[in-house]
Order: sequence, then C-alpha cells, then structure tokens
Amino acid sequence: INRHNNNHTHSSTMAAAAVDEAQGIPIGESADISGTLRFEDLTIDDDLPLLERVVRYCRSGIALQRLVHVKMLAETAETVGMSATLSTLVPLMQPLVSDPESIIRQHLASQILPLSIVCMIRDVGPYNDLSVEQILQDPTTPRMFVDAGYKAVTSAIVSHLHTLITDVDMDVRRAASEALAGLASQIQKKDVATVLVPIPVSLAQELRPKKGTPEGFHEELRITACHLLAELAGAAENGQVPPACVSDHIWPTVLKLCQDPSFRVRRSAAQALPRVLGGTGSLRLAEESILPAFEELSNDDMYRVRKSTGECLVDMSRSLMLLAQASGAEEDKIMIKTVRRSLLIPIALQLLSDANKFVRHGMMQFLGPFIASFYPLEEGVLKLPGNESDHVLEGIGSQFFPHASSMVSRLNASGASTTSSPTPTPATLDAPEPQVSAREQLDQSLPEFIVLNRVSYLTLAAVVEHRRSNPPDPKDLEEIQDELLGHFCALSTISTGDDNTDAEMRVYCAYSYPAVVLLFGYEHWQGQLQECFLALVNPNHSATSEDALVAPPPLPVKRCLASSLHTVAHVLGSELVETDILPVFRQFFLLDTDDSVRLNVIRNFPWLLALLPTSELKAEYLSLWKDIVKGEDLLGAYKRSATNPMLLNWRQRDHVSRSLPDLMGLATSTQVHEHVWPVLQMLLVDSVSLVREDAEWSIPTLLRAFCHENVDVDNAKRWSADCCQEVIFWLKETILGSKNKGEVTANFSKRQLYCRICAAVGLSLQFGDLEPNEQWDRRFRNLIAGEEDGYVAYQTLSPSERKHLRRLLVYDLLPPALEMKNDRVTNVRLTLMKTLQGMPEDVRSLASVSEVLQELEDEAETWESFTGGEVSRPPPPPPMAQHPDHRAAI
Repeated sequence: INRHNNNHTHSSTMAAAAVDEAQGIPIGESADISGTLRFEDLTIDDDLPLLERVVRYCRSGIALQRLVHVKMLAETAETVGMSATLSTLVPLMQPLVSDPESIIRQHLASQILPLSIVCMIRDVGPYNDLSVEQILQDPTTPRMFVDAGYKAVTSAIVSHLHTLITDVDMDVRRAASEALAGLASQIQKKDVATVLVPIPVSLAQELRPKKGTPEGFHEELRITACHLLAELAGAAENGQVPPACVSDHIWPTVLKLCQDPSFRVRRSAAQALPRVLGGTGSLRLAEESILPAFEELSNDDMYRVRKSTGECLVDMSRSLMLLAQASGAEEDKIMIKTVRRSLLIPIALQLLSDANKFVRHGMMQFLGPFIASFYPLEEGVLKLPGNESDHVLEGIGSQFFPHASSMVSRLNASGASTTSSPTPTPATLDAPEPQVSAREQLDQSLPEFIVLNRVSYLTLAAVVEHRRSNPPDPKDLEEIQDELLGHFCALSTISTGDDNTDAEMRVYCAYSYPAVVLLFGYEHWQGQLQECFLALVNPNHSATSEDALVAPPPLPVKRCLASSLHTVAHVLGSELVETDILPVFRQFFLLDTDDSVRLNVIRNFPWLLALLPTSELKAEYLSLWKDIVKGEDLLGAYKRSATNPMLLNWRQRDHVSRSLPDLMGLATSTQVHEHVWPVLQMLLVDSVSLVREDAEWSIPTLLRAFCHENVDVDNAKRWSADCCQEVIFWLKETILGSKNKGEVTANFSKRQLYCRICAAVGLSLQFGDLEPNEQWDRRFRNLIAGEEDGYVAYQTLSPSERKHLRRLLVYDLLPPALEMKNDRVTNVRLTLMKTLQGMPEDVRSLASVSEVLQELEDEAETWESFTGGEVSRPPPPPPMAQHPDHRAAI
C-alpha cells in the first residue's frame, strides 16, 4: 500500500500489480486475467484493514468486487482521514475513471463529491466536529481549507470529473454532472469561474463529431452542457456561485446554445434559461437579452422547443420574482411585474392557440401552475400562526404549487445535496450516538402520525395567514382573470374528441385548483372558480336540461379533489364552506365507495370539521362520519367473501385511528361519547396490530374530554365519573378479559396493549407538565373555529385536567398493570418496565410503582449481564410547571 502513495501512471500501476499479489488482480487491456485469477481471488478477505481492503479490491479484475469497494470510497475516506485519502485513495481513481464497466464509472462519479470534501477541508470525520453529511446539507457551514488537498481537488479530481462528464454512457455523465454541480458550492467562490465553468463551456463547443464517437454523441455533450450550466447558474441563487460568473461566463454560452442547429440542444437551452435568469441577478441583462431569447424560442420552428418553453413558464415567472426579491427596490418590483404580465401571459396565450396539439396540451398541463406562480410567495415568510412563534416553515408551498415544487423550494427552502447510499464501514457503525436531551426524548416518544398531523395543520394555517397578510397584486389578478382564468376553468369541461385527453386535462385542472383558489382568495370565489369546482365534481353541472342526471367525474379527478378539498375550504373560510363546500362534500365525497376517495375523506375530515361554525352542525357531520366508519365497507366488515373482500382495508381503519386524537379536540364531550367512543372501541379490538397500536393513543384524549370542566351537561361531575368508569371497565373487561377481580384471561399481546395505554396516559401527563413557552397548542387555538379553548392532543393540561388524568391512571389503570410484574411472558414484563419508566416523577415515585419498577429493572439488568449489555435508565423528566396538585398525597 505504501508504494501506492505516489501518483502513478497507469502503466506503472499495472506493473506493480503484476508482481505484488497483495495489490489485487490487475485490470486494463494488457492484463492477462485468465493467467492470474485463482480460487482465493474470488473471495474477499474481510480480515484486511479497511483501507488495505479498498485499495486491493478496487483494482480487482472481478467487476463485482470493484463495484462494491468503489461504493465504499467516500465512507473510507471519511474514516481514514485527509492524509491517507490524498496519498492512497486519490491515486486509485486514475484507472477507475477508464474502467470498462459503466456502472463502476457511474458510482465512482457519485463518490467524488464526498471524497473531495474529505480531501480539502480540515477535521472532517466521524470523530471530528464536522461530517461530510453535515457539510453537504449545509454548504454555509464554516470550514477551513487545506492547501495541498484543495489543490488536489481543483486539479486532479476535477480532471477526473471532466473525463467522466464526457463519458459515452448517459448515466455516468449525469452522475458526474451532479458531482460537479455539488462541488461548486464547496470550493471557494473565486475559483468557480476558472476551475468548474470551463468544463461545460468546452462541452458546448463540441460541434463536429470526432472519429470513433457514437452518432449524436457531440449533440448529447452539448445537452449535458446545458443542464450543467443551469445547475451552476442555479447555485448562484443561494450565493454559492458569484452572479458575475453567471453573467460573464455562463450566460454567453447558454445564449449560443439557444441558437444551436439541433432542436434537442435548443430545447435543453430553453429549460436552462430560468435558472440562468435567477442566477444573474441583473435586471438589465434579463430585459435586454435573456427574456428576448426566451420569447424567440417560444416561436421556434420545431414544436418540441415551443412545448418546452410552455413547460418553463412557471420557472421563468418565479425567477423574475427572485430578481425582484434580490433587488429590494419597490420600483424594480413594479417594473418586473409589468414585464412578467406583458411578456409571459402573451406567450402562454400564444401556446394555448398553437397549431400543434402537443404544444397546446403541454401548455394546458402547466396553465394552472403558471397562474399560481403569480402568488407572491417571495413576499414575507411563511411562519407558524401565533404572535409568539418565530419559526419559519420551509418548502411548504409545494402542496399548493404541485408542478413547481423545485422552484418553490428555491424560493422558500434551503437546498440540500444528496449522494448515493453509503456502504456502512466499521467507523460509521461504531460512531458514538448523538446525545438526546430529555425534551427531545419526550418528543420522540410520540408516534409519527401525531406530529405529522400537527405540522400539516400548522402549515395549512400558515399559508392561509400568508395569503391574508400578503395579497397578490391587483393588476396581476385582473390580467389573469381577463386572459387566462377562462382557459383554466374550461379544462373542467374540455372536449377535444379524445376521452383520454379530456380526462387527463381535468386531472391537471383538479391538481392545480387549490393553488388557483389560493391566488384569487375567497373574494373571487363566486363565478368562474365556483363553476369550475362544480363542473369538476359533476360534468353535467352546466347542462340546461332539468332531466340531466348527475354524471360521475373521472375517478382520478375525484381522488385529487378529495385529497385537497380541506385546503380549498380553509382558503374560503367558514361562511363559504357552510354554504358552498359542505353540500358538495356530503353529496359527492362523504358517501363515496372508492377506497382512495374514502381514505382521503377520513384523513382530512378533522380539518373540515374545524371549520364548521356551530356545535349542531359538527354533531350532524360527526353522526354521518360514525355511520360511515361503522358501516359494512369499513369497521362493519368482519367476514371476507367474494362479495365482501373489504376485510383487507386495514389502511383505512388505521387512518381512522390516526384521526381520532385531532377529532376529539374539535368535538364536545357529549359528542365524543356519542360518536367517537363507539368507533374507538371497535378499533382497539381490530384484527390488525398496527390499527390497535395507533388507536391506543386516543385514550388520554378521550379521558381528558370527559374531565368535568369540559362537560357541557347538567351534573357534570356525575356524568364525567360515569363516562370514565365506563371506559375503564371496558378496557379491563375487553382488553384484559378481567371479568372477576384479579383474574386476567387476555393473551400476551392484549396485556402489552394495556400497558402501552397506561404509558400513553403517562406521556400525556408529562407533556402537560411542560412550561407554557414549550407548548404548541397556543399556535392552534386561533385555528379551531375561533375558540380560545381549542385542545391539541399531548399538549397543555389545566390543573383540573391533570388531576383528573392522574387520578384515573393511579387508582384505575395502573393497578392491573402492576400485577403483570410476575407475568409469564418476558415481553409483557419488559413493556411494563418501559411503561413505568415513562411515567411522570410524581407517579414514578409512588411506593407501589417504584417497587415494581426497581424489581423489573433488576431483573432486566440480571439478564443483560449475561451478554455484557447494560440497562439504560431513562433521562430525568422535563421541568414541570407547578400545579397545585403536584404534591397532593395519594
């Protein structure tokens, strides 16, 4: 290995490998593999040190061995450090760049970026302050360059990248281009123009085919140059590439490619223009040359080029607003908005009336996203609702702007680089685990679906609040309403003579509909937008005959609307929801039999219920919801047959389970008892374990709803006690099978379920004990129909609610669980131990609880000692707010 620390030529490497068996089987055209290959060479020696193993088998004559170890280069470099990487691994790349197997060259290209980071940045590794993953995810991370490694990257490694970018295999070129674009954000800005940009510029000059190259290869290189120049220009939007580099070096080359004789190159150049426009940062250059070039391409003789300009209109619109955002001057914003209206809207109208149907249909596909691009997403920031929140939500606009998620992320999120999946090495497997605080561990105890539901609702509210605070330009709305909105709404009733095309266009309309409604807001709902919505759910809506029947829409349209109906409802507000959305929801969606439609209705039902203005209306729809959920198509289907195969619809039942905690926070205690509790009973005894496990998280919310201070009936304390005892009795009788006192007949999985229910109640108490400034629920309270007492699962508890839950836990729920300390099934005892460890301090310190917990931990420690393991005790509970009942004696 030491002989390979110098920079060998290919011939000297082959000679060294031929005389030294430890260096592996030689590769190359002159290698005699048949004469060298032996049986022991077919196996991998796992006893070799990591670096020696990679060096040996990256030079193996067996392609699979080379492939496996080439994929380990980046992880090995991070493990062995900068010095060994420069002296040993970098020289290995020379023969691999020309490897006869394209898959090996492709994976080598994907390893170059992380390997380069190790080479040029000091103190990168699993035991250092910086890691490759951290630097890739955040290119602004402070780093210190090492001269020798930096020089090796900007000379030798970049030279290898140049070779791979000109490879005959398209996948190799793509992987090398991604590595080069990622490297632009890692090296010093002053070197981008001199080190990286010349590579795609040289590719753009490949006009004449050379001898021995495949037909059309140089055209492919120019297309690669377009994509690579676009990536480098896009990096300038985040400040990773100097804008002057884009204006002086990248744009002249792209302009030349816009005039290329090959239509495929011109099409790629058109797709690169939005990124170049956003990267230049120059209003003058945009107005004088970039936009005229785009307009010229929209009139190109080849229809495929014209079609690509229609697909790029969304990104061009967003890039113009990036320029306005970068400028900051109000007069520049006004000027750019005027240019956008006067240039892009006529191009869209021209493409909508193009003589070629593929151009027309392509523009129809992107018409909704193009209209939505006029939404001022660049104005202000998307934040969580509530005055005390400073957290900015990133990337959430993509749920409203479906075809433009990449551009939305550029406007409202930090970019992130990705590499191929790493191969685990001993260093990464043995790396120390990150320290987790008590508060973080508490958050991690919650199931993922509760957190996702919470974030989804917050992001939806943040977008609606952003629309209210940052209305679109009235001139933009007026121009779009006059010129484009009619074309968009016509997609809901389009008739081209081809049923498949018509159905496809209606799907595009439904897919972009929430974004268009968000742009225009509830003020412009009456008229075209409302008629478009009604035509999407009922194609016969505009029929003049009174005998016209309701026609079902294409199923993809209905599924799309079912998944986005709650977002449209929140944009419109409670008043319009009650009059215009709820009747449609009830007639066309709530009773639908399609699995996907029903699943989306179940998943989004709480967010629609939150908009209902009166308790009576909530009770009406909760009753309908209960009847549907308990019907034969969902929980009522217990027997599978040829006519009733719905026993396998466990995903729908699971979504019902996941929606219950949020649903209970929106309903009154009597509504919860009448409509939600019967459904929860059926889910807790479901035949699928995942459904039962997700349903158990609703018990603390159910018991909290039955607290006497939340009850809205006469004799509230009596009603609360009766309901809670009903729940406790049902849990003991049904889950534990305790018909007689002290006798448990349930199987071990139900006993574990009972312990986890106790753990969920204990976790609810711990979250309720957090300081008010650590809670989320204040951000929710202004979202739930304007009620100040809106509740969110696993958040703040009032003193009365905490006392209520603690009393039920200590007196009613825990005693049967503590009896399981001597359970014959080890997993039940282990579950009980984890349950008790997660209890709040004032419960865990009780004599009966602490005694059982100590006994179980001693038993676990005894068993673990046989294998040398250790029992990790949980961290202390988070700091608790002082409630009057905390020191109450039990």
